[in-house]
Amino acid sequence: MRRVAVQILHDDDLVNDAVQESFVRLWRIRWRLGLMKDPQGFSMRTLRNYCIDMLRHNKQRQKMMEVAVSEVQIQQYDDDTHDTELRYRQVEQAIASLPKQQQTIIEMKYVKQMTIHEIAQQTSLSETNITTQLSRAYATLRSEISKQNP
Repeated sequence: MRRVAVQILHDDDLVNDAVQESFVRLWRIRWRLGLMKDPQGFSMRTLRNYCIDMLRHNKQRQKMMEVAVSEVQIQQYDDDTHDTELRYRQVEQAIASLPKQQQTIIEMKYVKQMTIHEIAQQTSLSETNITTQLSRAYATLRSEISKQNP
């Protein structure tokens, strides 16, 4: 399994995560594996699909960073003096400092372009809670970015 994951991901840490998560998924359905005609093939397909999901998620995360740069208005900066790359790194660091739930909500809103209602349905949180989490995330992002450049 590891060999297949290495061919897809090319990163040892991601490979280890993918193999482990595949085993967890297979363990959850272990009773059905005995009923399948080709459980080994199913296991490899599970791993392959998870690796592809990981690659998609990484691409979405990169897109989220790009969107966040354009969405978050940084009033302290003058466009003539600071370049986009600096902003990108600062927003990326600020997003990384957010709690996991806020990161997920920002990703759903800006990368997956989901509405507040859709996010609420997906996360089982209320729309008010989603709005509050977004507001807190924006405030944290502004604060983190202003700390980076006093």
